[in-house]
Amino acid sequence: MSSKIFISAGELSGDIHGGNLVSAIRQINPGIKITAIGGDNMAGAGAELLFHIRETSIMGFAEVVKHLPFIRKLWKNTLRHIDKIKPDLVVVIDYPGFNLRLAKSVTKRNIPVIYYISPQVWAWHQSRIKKIKRYTKEVLCILPFEEEWFRKRGVNARFVGHPLLDQIAKEKNAMLQSTSIRPTSTSLVIGLFPGSRLQEVQRHLPVMIESVRKLRGKFPEIIAAVSIASEIDMSAYRKVYDFEWLYWIENKNHQIIKESDLLIMSSGTATLEATIFHTPMIVIYRLNSLSYRLGKLLIKVPYITIANLIANKRGITELIQHDANADTIASEAEAILSNPQRWDATIQFLKNVTQRLGKPGASERAARIILEYI
Repeated sequence: MSSKIFISAGELSGDIHGGNLVSAIRQINPGIKITAIGGDNMAGAGAELLFHIRETSIMGFAEVVKHLPFIRKLWKNTLRHIDKIKPDLVVVIDYPGFNLRLAKSVTKRNIPVIYYISPQVWAWHQSRIKKIKRYTKEVLCILPFEEEWFRKRGVNARFVGHPLLDQIAKEKNAMLQSTSIRPTSTSLVIGLFPGSRLQEVQRHLPVMIESVRKLRGKFPEIIAAVSIASEIDMSAYRKVYDFEWLYWIENKNHQIIKESDLLIMSSGTATLEATIFHTPMIVIYRLNSLSYRLGKLLIKVPYITIANLIANKRGITELIQHDANADTIASEAEAILSNPQRWDATIQFLKNVTQRLGKPGASERAARIILEYI
């Protein structure tokens, strides 16, 4: 009788990493049966989907009440499925609101649970550590400082490396074949990453574009490439900001990062991608005033940029709330672009951080640990 694993990943990033994990598990043990809450990546790797993430990823904080009937259905059908197939192991990927509740119910059924890519409890919502400790056998960490942080709090944890290293390594060859975003060899390229949520774009994009406009007073050869999240309609912004030096590029995040001389980025996973490509960046974040005040009370880390957190020092400029204005961003960008020593120091800082992320192969290392439990 073949072994069975159930994997729960409720969002796109979880599906991407889950897809690589499923591939790695099936390469080691081709006969294993994997069912999942996931998306196209996991299905393509050979998992049989119980629910697709296009249904589950709608469950944002503000929409929970609106989607209560679906959440009940998702919960009920997931537990019914687990009771029916009786998996040897359940793997949960991020998505803590649902997955920690699932881990509790699964543990009560005497099925072991592994947390791969845990929620960032070291940054905020540290109360969740009690549930992680009680309801998971092991946490497979993707950031180097997480293992020690979890172990100090009594959680069994291992650092496996970051799966982004594998993903970027796969894409590098494809990028060599693609057309450059740089219009001329003399252009300076600034990559703009306003965020993947509509509210982030609304707060960040205008100030980013204005900072580049100011910067062009000193560096007239600058062009800017805006990374467009496919789910956000940018047509209104494209009409308002109809500049010949502004390019709108969809689904080429890594190429923009690789070819840019400098990035202005919203805080998030993309900053880690920039770290791996060793591209200098300025990281900004703006919230509404209430969220900012609450965030200052709840967030327990000194930095918002993952590279700074890994290094435990500020090697990348961070501009938050009122500091994230066009004048200050332009001033910081000018300081980096006009100072070769600072430019080189930033690149060396990013190289050092990347080395601490470990070597490629995180998905395979995670797969081997997971299969130890079967």
